[in-house]
Parts: sequence; C-alpha cells; structure tokens
Amino acid sequence: MNDTVRILIAEPDDFSPKAVEILRQVGDVELRHCHHGELADALRDYDIFWFRLAHRIDRALLSGQLRCRMLVTPVTGLDHIDLQACQQRGLRVVSLRGEFEFLKRVRATAELTLGLALALLRHIPQAAASVNEGLWNRDLFRGRELFGKTAGIVGMGRLGTIVAGYFRAFGMEVLGYDPRPDFPSDLAVRTSTIDELLERSDIVSIHVKYDDSTRHLIGRRQLEIMRPGAVLINTSRGGVIDDRALIEVLASGHLAGAALDVLDGEPDINAQHPVVRYAREHDNLLVVPHIGGNTEESFEKTEVFLALRVLQAWKPEYTGRETTVTTNGAQESSANVGRGDF
Repeated sequence: MNDTVRILIAEPDDFSPKAVEILRQVGDVELRHCHHGELADALRDYDIFWFRLAHRIDRALLSGQLRCRMLVTPVTGLDHIDLQACQQRGLRVVSLRGEFEFLKRVRATAELTLGLALALLRHIPQAAASVNEGLWNRDLFRGRELFGKTAGIVGMGRLGTIVAGYFRAFGMEVLGYDPRPDFPSDLAVRTSTIDELLERSDIVSIHVKYDDSTRHLIGRRQLEIMRPGAVLINTSRGGVIDDRALIEVLASGHLAGAALDVLDGEPDINAQHPVVRYAREHDNLLVVPHIGGNTEESFEKTEVFLALRVLQAWKPEYTGRETTVTTNGAQESSANVGRGDF
C-alpha cells in the first residue's frame, strides 16, 4: 500500500481552504463529490474519508476491503454512521460530539430555532409568497408574538441552553426538561417531567441527542397533551418525533403548527415523503432541509477545528506544538485538541 496518506473530501462545496492547508500536512488531499455508488471504492482507496450528511456509512458498506482508517464528519449527531461496525473494523470516527467548549461558539442551529419560531408565529413564508404572487394584504397574515409566551425546551445541553437565552431575550418564560445535574437554572425553570413541560408550553423546542432511548420521544400521546394552539420545533434529529402522529395531530387542528429542520430517514428524502407531502399542502407545517449548521461561519470554524484534530491524531509529533489558524476573528490552536494515536 502507498505510504502517502490519502484524504478524500467527499462533499467539497465551499470547503475551508484553511482546513485544506492543515490537512495537507497529513497527506494528499482530494476534493471531489463522491456519489453513493462510489462509497465502497472510496473507503478502499483512501485513508481518511471526510463527509457531512450526504452519506450513510452502514455495516454493509464497511464489510468490504478497507484502506480507510478514519471517518471525519463535522456534526454532533452520528446516527448516519454505524459506530459499532466502525469499532469492529478499527475505524476512528472524528466528529464534534463531546466538543463542548468549542461548540459554545457555534450558534447556527440555535439561531435557526429562533428563526423557525418566528416564521411559524408570523406566517413569514406565506406572506412572502403572497407578495410574490402580486398580492398585498396584511390581514391574511395576522400572527402572534413571542413576548409573554412560554417556551419549553426538551434537552438543556449546549444548544438547549443557548436557545433558552435567546427566548428569554424576547421576554418569554422558559421551561426546561433534562435530568442532567448541571441544569442551567439561571436560564430556565426545571420541570419534573416532559409531560409537565408539554402541557405548560406555547412553543416546544427539541434539543436531544438521537439514539434508541429518544426515538419517537415525542409521539402521539405527547403531541396530544400539548397546549391547544401550541407549536413544535425540531432541530435535533427527525427520529425523535413520530412523523405519522405529528401529521395527524396537525391535521386535527390541535396544534397551530410545527417547524422541522430534520426528517426521519434523511438524506433519502423526496417529494413523496409523507411529511413533505403534508407540508406542500398545508400552511401549518414548515420543513427545511437540515440547514441548522449550514452557515459560512459554522463550516469554517468546524472544518478548521476538525482538521487540527486529524493533524494531531495522524502526526503525534504535533501534540503540544502550536499550529494556529484564525477563523472569523477567532483562533483555533493544535494545542487545544486531543492527543494523536496514529
């Protein structure tokens, strides 16, 4: 096998040149789109495979011949990767999971959550579409304000805590549910159960990790005990909500609306997905294609940060040495990332 480390950036659009510069200290870097049918060849031919959310790395894909020793994905949720199969095949997964201090400066998904709440309550997409059709009738789009309402946040980790601060800035009462011992009591009132939070909230925002314990955490029963006229926002993972139950509860008129940045089964979503079909025909469901972390600032920060992680993992001699890159006014240093093990 060629001793030169080969790195494939499989989703290269707008990839950070600064991150590429760092990765070239590890090996040869190739930036090209990799389609699903090419994944097996890529894992056979490259040492490092870097991708975002366009691909699923499952057990069947990992069952063939592998040269790949590292998967890099700049996200916190890893439900698109079979982690057990990776461990069995000796693949290291480098991601943003657990990078709490770094992620405090990555606010894109929290900001989108607020934007989705405003879009729902103020009917912004429908109002803009109406003007584009040549109409100018404000009376069609009377909305509701955030001020004075109650926001309920399920999951008070990094993102939930940031969102709580944003909602408080709008003059909202904020409730939170999370069993964590470091619950941010200065930003939210802790409820003893999810049911209590759902029953008391005008806006419910989901910010939990996705695994077997949270699949369909919000099902029919939970949706039906929400306040009549409440709205639901999900920017975590699609499988946290029972899609079919959500559509039926929205159709009943019990909820005023929902906004989803994520859908169960993505990225294999098309126009025939039940949620997409419903949203196409009803104004009370807003769906966007997992754009939570999709900002210029977020991509630049995370790609540089993970490139430094790769550098130290592959070249232990960089451990403790200063390799500093400025990104959007902030500095990332190789002294701040984990020790190498390659």
